[in-house]
Amino acid sequence: MENSYVKFEAPESLEKEVLDFVENSYRSGKIKKGTNEVVKSIERGEAKLVIISEDVSPPDVVFYLPTLCEERKVPYAYVKNKKDLGVKVGIASAASLSITDYGKNDDAYKSIISGINEAKSGKEEKKENKKLENKEEKKVEKPEKEEPKEKKAEKKEEKPEEKKPKKAKKAEKKEEKPEETDEE
Repeated sequence: MENSYVKFEAPESLEKEVLDFVENSYRSGKIKKGTNEVVKSIERGEAKLVIISEDVSPPDVVFYLPTLCEERKVPYAYVKNKKDLGVKVGIASAASLSITDYGKNDDAYKSIISGINEAKSGKEEKKENKKLENKEEKKVEKPEKEEPKEKKAEKKEEKPEEKKPKKAKKAEKKEEKPEETDEE
C-alpha cells in the first residue's frame, strides 16, 4: 500500500544508513521526536534532516511534512516502519523525527543527502518514463480504434440497400402468412 505523502522510494541501503544516522545522532546530537516537534523545528530553521515513517496511520498525521520540507529546503527521507524508527531513539514508535544537531557525523550526513537526491531523481525519471510509455500506448491504441470506425461506416453503407419502408415490410408479412380456410 503506497501512501500519497511518500514522494520517492528510498532503497533499503539508504534506509539502513538513515536509521544508523538517527541512532548516532540520538546519542551524540539533538533530535526532535513527534510530528508537532518536527514541524516546529522545520519552521524555526533548526532541522537538518527530517525522517518520516511510511506506515503512519492515519496518513494525515505526516501528510504535509514532505511539502513543508520542500518549501523550507530541508532534506527528508523515509523509513518503512515507525517501530524501527522509534527504537533507534528510545521510544516505542515514531511517525517522524527531525535531527537538529548530528554531532560529528558530517560524512554520514553528506552520504545520506546524496542518497536522498539520487532516490528523488530516480523517482522523477520513473515518472517521466511512465508518462512517455502512456503517450506511446495511446498512440498505438489510436490506429486500432480507427479500424472499427471504418467497419461501422461500411456497415452503414450496406444497410440502406437492405432497408425497406415499413409499409412494404407489413405487406410482406401478410403475404407470408397462409390464409386459413374452412375446407377441413
